[in-house]
Amino acid sequence: MLPFLLMQLALGQAEVRSPVAVVMTSKRPGAEAVAPKIAQRVFDSFKREGVKGLLDDQGAARELKDAGFSDPKSCQGTKACLSKLAILLGPRAVVVGIDVGKIGKTLAIHLEAVSADKEESLGTLDVSSSLSGWSDAMSAPIVVFVRDVKAGLELKKKVDPPPTTPPLEVARTDAPTKTQLTPTPREDDPVSGMVEQQPGKPPRVAAWVFAGGAAATAGVAVAFGVMSGNAKAQYDASIVDLGDGTRGTSLPEDQARALANAANTDATVALTSALVSAGLTAAATLFFLKD
Repeated sequence: MLPFLLMQLALGQAEVRSPVAVVMTSKRPGAEAVAPKIAQRVFDSFKREGVKGLLDDQGAARELKDAGFSDPKSCQGTKACLSKLAILLGPRAVVVGIDVGKIGKTLAIHLEAVSADKEESLGTLDVSSSLSGWSDAMSAPIVVFVRDVKAGLELKKKVDPPPTTPPLEVARTDAPTKTQLTPTPREDDPVSGMVEQQPGKPPRVAAWVFAGGAAATAGVAVAFGVMSGNAKAQYDASIVDLGDGTRGTSLPEDQARALANAANTDATVALTSALVSAGLTAAATLFFLKD
């Protein structure tokens, strides 16, 4: 059961899209002076949020030029062009396009994050402000935008489910059921040997002793079987769909391990007690027949 739980917990592990390039993707009249400042502000925000594999505008421009693309500013902020830039930077690269325009004394700022392996944008942001007030206007929205993009950088690992049925399910399926036992005494029967070792004990008294022991161990088997089933039910209830065809558990790792240990231990005790109860029942039946 424990390997199965560890496999399920592994579903939550993820890889990350990288690199993340912050690139000026337009060159509009009047915005030439402020666009680099906005690009640097976006880059610094990603850095503060702990995003790894960052490329600033100059570094990304060099990489793109080496890949054969002359000037990212020729994209004029279009998504199709951003996708092309991301593909040139790598199979899992992300380009954050900075498109800034100026109309009179008003700035129009458009940010869009596009990945090389996904059609939908990882995030967009549109802000309009006065020429001198863009920093305050972007202070809160840019944090929300960066965090949305950061969340979209994760790539969930696809882990195939275990090929075999979990041991706990097998134990529950094969659990002993109540059966009427009517064995025929044999000379080589070990229970018959027990009778010979106690010749002075009345068969009827011994039968009731074995019957009482069988009932007690059967009760233990039922109690531990219920506890084992409850532990597994708690784990099953925590299974969640990760959205890409895989499943994981919402429980912390230590809680999931504790449930696995409890389920396995209780199932083992239940099965052992059921087998002992069956043996005692057979012995009691034999003594009743010999009376």
